[in-house]
Amino acid sequence: MNQGLRRVFVAGSSKPWQQALFSALEDYCEVVPLNPCLTRSGWIPWPRPQPQCVLPRGAFSHREWLARLLAPMAVRRLRAAYGRADALIVTEPRFWPYALHYRRLAPLIGYHISDDYAAYSFVRLKQEALLVRHADLLFPVSKGLADALQRRYGLDAARVHVIANGIPDTWLPDTPPERPAPLPPCLPEGLRPLIGVIGVIGTRIDLLPIVAAHDALPQLRWLFVGPVHCSLPGLAHLQSSPRCRFVGALPYEELQPYFATLDAAVLPLTDGDINPCSSPVRFFSQLPTGQPILYTGTCAQIAETPRLAYHCVDGEALTATLERLAAAGFQDGRAAERHRFAMESTWPKRAAALAEALSAALVARRRAPAARS
Repeated sequence: MNQGLRRVFVAGSSKPWQQALFSALEDYCEVVPLNPCLTRSGWIPWPRPQPQCVLPRGAFSHREWLARLLAPMAVRRLRAAYGRADALIVTEPRFWPYALHYRRLAPLIGYHISDDYAAYSFVRLKQEALLVRHADLLFPVSKGLADALQRRYGLDAARVHVIANGIPDTWLPDTPPERPAPLPPCLPEGLRPLIGVIGVIGTRIDLLPIVAAHDALPQLRWLFVGPVHCSLPGLAHLQSSPRCRFVGALPYEELQPYFATLDAAVLPLTDGDINPCSSPVRFFSQLPTGQPILYTGTCAQIAETPRLAYHCVDGEALTATLERLAAAGFQDGRAAERHRFAMESTWPKRAAALAEALSAALVARRRAPAARS
């Protein structure tokens, strides 16, 4: 499959799920992270070999003239430290010079797009525009994000390959279990039936439907796993409830027991921000063990598979759906469907699609000069 794809550089990838994707890519080729040290004194010539590649801060400046001016030095030092690769994948707009001025590092440049950066005031979209224009391949995490980029920049569809987020294959049991896993040791016994909200609590989350369901269904217990980034309406009410447990932030690698122990999961998304075009890691992470999934707000990628998750338009609908599921013992007959979908959504599967797209582009690029000669 990899047809000459031997070495891939990755610039960025600070998010745990991106790291999981590129770790899985190592089954197909060598993956080398590019981590040059950016310093104010990075422009000074090296008097002797350095333990790390050192570049001036301006090497990734938003000022195109400055990045272009420093490009010969930056490429020389990057080549000395890392050599060359068959492909280079950029994961953040701020690394745009790799696609324009530092192309001598690899013949093929890809851009893995995990967010709609128009939603972030600190991101300069001019950088992303340059990156999108000059990258050979674009890897958005959802079709909705690809459509948003098309409207913003105009894209050649042949360059676009949707690579959705996924899950570690170690989280996938051979068959969906008949009942939820035991509670993690940090949780008190008897915390059942347990409804979970796992992930960051921030501006992309609407807790008011949760409050409505919490107040209307006193038989349910609630678990919140993840950092609280801001105060939201309803948060204080839930935090003060004896039927709610807030665990706080945990490493991505340690979340599986919490997903597996739930009777049902709720993704309380808003209609705005980047949710409509996102690829929610919390959705894929809940699929392996088959429990019911409910979500509010708008997410086109989840809506593509309506049998895997129940869409609840408001707190009243969320309450009614949870009440119906509770009456059925949270057995909705769809656990096997969710498990099958999860089997095709692992990081190794995503990495295989990424490697295939890169390999095909390399083969096409190598054939093109032969066809012209």
